[in-house]
Amino acid sequence: MDENLDVLLSMAEISAALAGFAGIIIAVVGSNSSGWDPGHLARFRLMVFSSLSAIVASLLPYVFLLNSDHINWTWSIGGLGVYLFGFSTYLIRSFVLASRNLNGYVSFGVSFLAVSATLAQFAALFGLVEPDLGIYFLGVFYLFIQSCIAFIRLVIVAILEPGRSR
Repeated sequence: MDENLDVLLSMAEISAALAGFAGIIIAVVGSNSSGWDPGHLARFRLMVFSSLSAIVASLLPYVFLLNSDHINWTWSIGGLGVYLFGFSTYLIRSFVLASRNLNGYVSFGVSFLAVSATLAQFAALFGLVEPDLGIYFLGVFYLFIQSCIAFIRLVIVAILEPGRSR
């Protein structure tokens, strides 16, 4: 194995920590208010889904190392690309349905990142670029950035601005 996969393990660890902190924030905010705001709920779901997705995507190349000495990046990128396509579709659909409770600029930026990461995976899958750790990392990094954005928005709206409904 000539790839340095430590960065993927670091992403998995940080994503797990962010998911845990998001759960604590929602528990604290939920106990102080009368109910869950739809915007808070959307942010929390996005935080959990993207964190867990980043964890699974970070650990997926290690599955190939169980039975061989090298990673089949084509299969890894193909699996991540198909997952990102479904995740991006769900994400954009959720943003459209919850547009009253979410910031439009953040939603557009996140949607743009989702489409870009998905297209990069499919470009490698179809041979337009070389499928390797760098392209795979772009997809995992998108999931990590998505998790960070959702976490920051959750903290800002839920804790620093408790009276605001958006």
